[in-house]
Amino acid sequence: DYTGDRLLLNTLSNKQGVINSVAFFSYLVEENGSLTGKVPEEGLRLAKDNKMQPLLLVHNVGKYNSRDVIHKVLSVEKNRKNLQKNILALVKGNGFKGVNIDFEGVPAQDRSNYNKLLTELKQMFKPYGYLLTVSIPAKTLDNPSNEWYGAYDYRTIGKTSDLVAVMTYEEHWSGGSPGPVASLPWVKRVLDYTVRNISKEKVLMGIPAYGYDWSAVGNRSVRWNKVGELTSKYGGAQWNNNASSPYLIYYDEKGNKHEIWFENKYSLGLKLDLAKSYGIGGIAIWRLGFEDASFWETVKAKL
Repeated sequence: DYTGDRLLLNTLSNKQGVINSVAFFSYLVEENGSLTGKVPEEGLRLAKDNKMQPLLLVHNVGKYNSRDVIHKVLSVEKNRKNLQKNILALVKGNGFKGVNIDFEGVPAQDRSNYNKLLTELKQMFKPYGYLLTVSIPAKTLDNPSNEWYGAYDYRTIGKTSDLVAVMTYEEHWSGGSPGPVASLPWVKRVLDYTVRNISKEKVLMGIPAYGYDWSAVGNRSVRWNKVGELTSKYGGAQWNNNASSPYLIYYDEKGNKHEIWFENKYSLGLKLDLAKSYGIGGIAIWRLGFEDASFWETVKAKL
C-alpha cells in the first residue's frame, strides 16, 4: 500500500488480529537497480504494534516506460545485483520482515531473468530468514511468449518464493470493455492452474476492493466503500449469476450511460468460500483502505 496514505493507516489501526502481513507500496525501481521512495515509518510502526509482518514492496508501476525499465534491470547482471543489494539494505535497515516483488508487464523475453532475480534474492535472504513474496498476474495456462503473462513461470516462482499473491482481478480492466473485475468462474480457473504449479499453502488469492465505472465520458475505478453512494443515488444494483458479481447501470445528469462492476459482501463471501475449498494460504487485498466494515465482517465470518 501507499506511503503516507491515511486510508491504509486507518485500516492498520482498526484491524488488529485479521491482517497478518502488509506490503507497503513505497519503492519504485530504476533501470540501474536503484530504488526511489521513502520508508513508511508510521505504517511500519502500526504494523509492528499490531503484530503484522511489514514487507517492503518494490514495483515498476507508474513509469511511462516500465517495460523497458524492468527489461534493463533484469537482463543486465550489474543492475540486477544492484537491485538485490538495495533491497537487502532496506529490509535490514528498517525492520521489514521481507520483500514483495511487484513487477508488472515484465517482457516475455525476460522470463529466465525474472526467475534469476528471485533465485538470487532467495539465496541472499537465507541467512537472515527474510520472506521473499511476489505479486504476479493471474493466468489459466502457460504461454511463455504471451506479452502480458509469459514472463511469469509459476512453477519456478512457486519453488523460490515463500508466498505468491496471484492478482485474481483485472479480468476486465479500465482500458477495455465493461465486465466483472473478477468473476467467480474465472477466478476458479486461475486457481485450478495455480495450485497445479505452486504449493497451495504458498498461494494468496487476490481480492479486489474496487470496481470500475465504464462510460462514454471515460472509465474510472470505484472504491468498495464508495459504491453504496452510487447505488443509493441511482437505484439498486443487480446481480449477475454467471459471474457471481454485482453490477449497476445508470445514467448520469447529462444522460451518459454508466456500467459499474464491483464487489460486495456477497461476491466476496463466495470468493472466500472458494479460497477455503482449495485450502490455499490466504488472501491478498488490493488495496487496504478501499474497503468498509462489511468487508471485514465477511472475512471474519468466512475465514
